[in-house]
Amino acid sequence: MCMQLFELTSHELIGQAPCPPMFYNAIIDQSPAERLNDLLCKPVGLRLPNEPLNLKATWSMEEAFTIVYTMVDDVYKKLFVKQAYFRRSPNSAPAFTDAEVITLALVQELAGYESQHAWWKYVKKNYLHLFPDLCDRTRYGRRLRRLRSGIEQIRRHLLFLSGADLSRLRVVDSFPISLCHLRRLPGSTQPFEYFATVGYCASKKEYFYGLRMHVMTDARGVVVGYLLTAGHVHDTKGLVFLLTDLQQIEPLLERAITLLGDKGYVGEKLARRLKTEFGVELLAMRRDYEPEYGPTAYNQLVGGARKIVETTISVLTEVMNANWTFARSIKGLLTNLVTKITAVTLGNYLNLLMGEPVLQVSSIVN
Repeated sequence: MCMQLFELTSHELIGQAPCPPMFYNAIIDQSPAERLNDLLCKPVGLRLPNEPLNLKATWSMEEAFTIVYTMVDDVYKKLFVKQAYFRRSPNSAPAFTDAEVITLALVQELAGYESQHAWWKYVKKNYLHLFPDLCDRTRYGRRLRRLRSGIEQIRRHLLFLSGADLSRLRVVDSFPISLCHLRRLPGSTQPFEYFATVGYCASKKEYFYGLRMHVMTDARGVVVGYLLTAGHVHDTKGLVFLLTDLQQIEPLLERAITLLGDKGYVGEKLARRLKTEFGVELLAMRRDYEPEYGPTAYNQLVGGARKIVETTISVLTEVMNANWTFARSIKGLLTNLVTKITAVTLGNYLNLLMGEPVLQVSSIVN
């Protein structure tokens, strides 16, 4: 049987056995839905389709719920075994499970519902037969916020399934999360006043009041790391904080990694520090006013290679609306951001399984 063997400690491909001819015939005889069902919850690279399965155009909302729930329930049981891991009440086995709570949250983001209240009412009205034990709206919100760390661990497992850990090329960038227009700031309540500050967005050439999200992706655009800072924090400082967090979470940086960045990450001092502390080779676009460099083929090469992170940020801001929020607490804001990025990662993984463009997550749920 054709099987790629993975060593879970290093996530590296260590071997591949030959496939008998009858195995290929069995794959050809399968329908696209059956092939997706066989590939689900397995690392990419195992019997991936050579051409798109073309399943998303015919998916119903019920099928989307089923696929996402299958993924979430499988990963949840592997990581946490029992629901008591996140429970605070004596009831360690609620009728409405944690996997169902996470499924509703991920499908909400993939479906484009920004209001949690409107989404809960929509599910209760149309899909109560799929979630017969649906809890009330306020309890659903509280349980979702309590599951934030669990959702993040599910995202990391999806990264392993997507093969993102095998890539040695990273691309980094940031985008602002605007909470209040500067003209309204003096008369406003200044949301998140102990966390948000006034920052500058170089791409839009304007100041904003809010937070800044630093994002790191692999060469395909899959988000491998992210960090939320105050709006005034510069990209270079945010990058150091992000690499520090990634190194503490798991040893992803044990191998030589090349990191691409725009002109906000330029500087020999920063490059030496990243090389010394993290073993990361930083390739940043050079500024036009540097007389010893000027516009060169180097800038064109790095600029073209790093455009993938701009596409990822466009998905996060335009499809997932991650650049603004309804949340009025920092815990709610963090839960929303973790859920959005996990939903995008899940969409990336499903697209890989179906042979679709990795970043086309908006068509996962019609």
